[in-house]
Parts: sequence; structure tokens; C-alpha cells
Amino acid sequence: MELDQHTVLTREPDGSISGITDVSFTPHLPTLIEQMFTGVRPAARGRGLGKWIKAAMLEKIRAEHPQAEWMITGNAESNGPMLSINHRLGFKEFRAGAVYQVSRERLAEVVAGL
Repeated sequence: MELDQHTVLTREPDGSISGITDVSFTPHLPTLIEQMFTGVRPAARGRGLGKWIKAAMLEKIRAEHPQAEWMITGNAESNGPMLSINHRLGFKEFRAGAVYQVSRERLAEVVAGL
């Protein structure tokens, strides 16, 4: 399967990456873009980098994939800053889900007790 991945990042004066966002475009779903990861290093937060890189990515996608009509993304309810950015960009909740996690050790204990 062919996949186009686009990445936008910011660098600090020392060359270190301070923020990054990436999306994927799959040609067999031409109207859909999947927003994957967006993150800003803790030391670089509070400067609007998250908003800037997501906006830059949206401009890039509009230019390179004009047939795209929808962008999907995931967002943890506990991540207030990213929820705020996504809401201001116009993202709305479409489907809610839950992700659970368990350590391998705890899972082995439970399975052994069955």
C-alpha cells in the first residue's frame, strides 16, 4: 500500500527539534488525511509552537492534496493544550473510544490465576 507521510518540525537555535507533527495520506482514500503525532518538548512549550506546526501542516496538505476533505486525529482527554488547539482549528469529536493498558507482569498473573 502506498502511503504519503508529511512531517513539519521546528528546531531551536542549537539544532535540537522542539516540535513535530506528522500526517499520512493514502491514495485509495483521497479525501481523508490522518493527523498522527503532534508534540512539543516541555522546555519549548508556551510559545505557540503546537499551533504553528499544525497550521503549517494544514497549509501544506491543502496545497499538496487539494482533494482531501477530512482530517482525522486522536486526542487524549487529559491533554488540555492539544484539545484546545484542535478545537480552535475546528476539530470536533466524532467517535469516542477508550484505550486500556496493563503490564505484562500483571497480565501474566491474571492469566495464571484463570
